[in-house]
Amino acid sequence: MKAWIVTPFAWLWAWVRSWFIRRPRPLKTFYLEELPDKLDSKAVYVLGEGANHWFVSFLCPCGCGVPLQMTLLPEDRPHWRLTEHPEDRTVSLAPSVWRHAGCHSHFFLRRGQIDWA
Repeated sequence: MKAWIVTPFAWLWAWVRSWFIRRPRPLKTFYLEELPDKLDSKAVYVLGEGANHWFVSFLCPCGCGVPLQMTLLPEDRPHWRLTEHPEDRTVSLAPSVWRHAGCHSHFFLRRGQIDWA
């Protein structure tokens, strides 16, 4: 009987919390031919000409401030695949980004959101 009483309250509490706890906004995606001098911490920059994309750059999401650059060219090793989501103007990268130096961050970029590994 105790589980029956707790379950409705747990469901109600989760529902109330969902009104106040929001998922952070996705990173904005900018398509450019050249990387700007100063990177915005809430932006992902896709560099290339037209539909030909060369690399993706953004600031490390851990807060260390290091600019990260991932190549999209298949002949380079390692390289990443870019998936564009035009319905919400976001991008995803595969595979994950894992820094082996500095802050050692390991994360996925999925639909403009950082998902820590």
